[in-house]
Amino acid sequence: MNKLYKIVFGLIILVTSCDKIIAQDGPDVHLTQYNASPLNLNPALAGLNTCRFRLNANTKFQYANSSNFPFVYKTANVGFDMSISRGYKYKNFFGFGLNYYTDVAGDINYATHKLELALAYHIQLNKYATSTLSLAIIGGAGYRTIDWNRSTYNDQYNGVEYDPNGPREVLDRNNFFYGDVGAGALWNMTRKVSKKNNDYKFYNNYYIGLYASHLNQPKLVFFKDNPERQYARIAFHGGGAILVKGKFAMLPSFMFLHQGAANELNIGTYARYQLGYLPENKMAIYIGMFARVNNQFDAIAPAIRFDYRKLQVGFSYDVNVSKLSPGTRSNGGPELSIIYGGCFGNNNKVKFCPQL
Repeated sequence: MNKLYKIVFGLIILVTSCDKIIAQDGPDVHLTQYNASPLNLNPALAGLNTCRFRLNANTKFQYANSSNFPFVYKTANVGFDMSISRGYKYKNFFGFGLNYYTDVAGDINYATHKLELALAYHIQLNKYATSTLSLAIIGGAGYRTIDWNRSTYNDQYNGVEYDPNGPREVLDRNNFFYGDVGAGALWNMTRKVSKKNNDYKFYNNYYIGLYASHLNQPKLVFFKDNPERQYARIAFHGGGAILVKGKFAMLPSFMFLHQGAANELNIGTYARYQLGYLPENKMAIYIGMFARVNNQFDAIAPAIRFDYRKLQVGFSYDVNVSKLSPGTRSNGGPELSIIYGGCFGNNNKVKFCPQL
């Protein structure tokens, strides 16, 4: 256990010191349904699911009326993770995952495409595996591009009208590749809630995690002589599933992001009603509300979700309540998420996983 404590302590020091790294480039892409994109939330979730593998797909559109071009702010994400070397269900095991996302912002199509590989190790902290510590590393390659043909400059206005053939700024490059690495940790605990009805069991679940990305401080600039680098990002998140009564439970969660001078808090909850017994006959409906706060109260997002056996489908809509409301006509963005979990081979299920 002493070695384990040293590993955890070292990871905490590494993660909490990342905000001292001199870097640049603003907040990363993120989703309102952050729990529906496990590897974006924390690579320590790789392979930590009740069966063998998990597939997720997410898409989001924002600010449809803020530009002359339709849907100029859009995000798409696809992820896959699974457990490996899982033997007896109460033993430690590895997990790995692949995550790809693309994000396009603004009239000039400022786009980021990234593919990442995550490797996690899940440590059972007791003999019943009701408490787990997960440690992970993640790394990959990104590609950024921009369409300068859509850009405009003050010098192109001649005092009377806009001249598209007027002087333009010259960049060193329109696109580039870069590498990125990060690390994450997650603690998960599950406790059984005693029930008089012997054919039904419910487990309260709690989890908390920390994820540091951009530890290598990638240089994301279109001018080669620009020395500034991307800020490291710290993501602190947590949540749980708490039985209220019968088949009714609450699933509160939060995600706090810190990157450079930017801070953001996402917080909310789902109310879940089980239509069948979980997890054997997984069928439930969720109704939720989430909020996003940065330097102002930015948005609220009502959400719904439906689980049927191994399939999970969620939909949310961001309602913009910030100072951008006049320009966006209070429109925010619809977001759709789909998760499918499956089994194959030796189906030693991990029963006590985070209920995201």
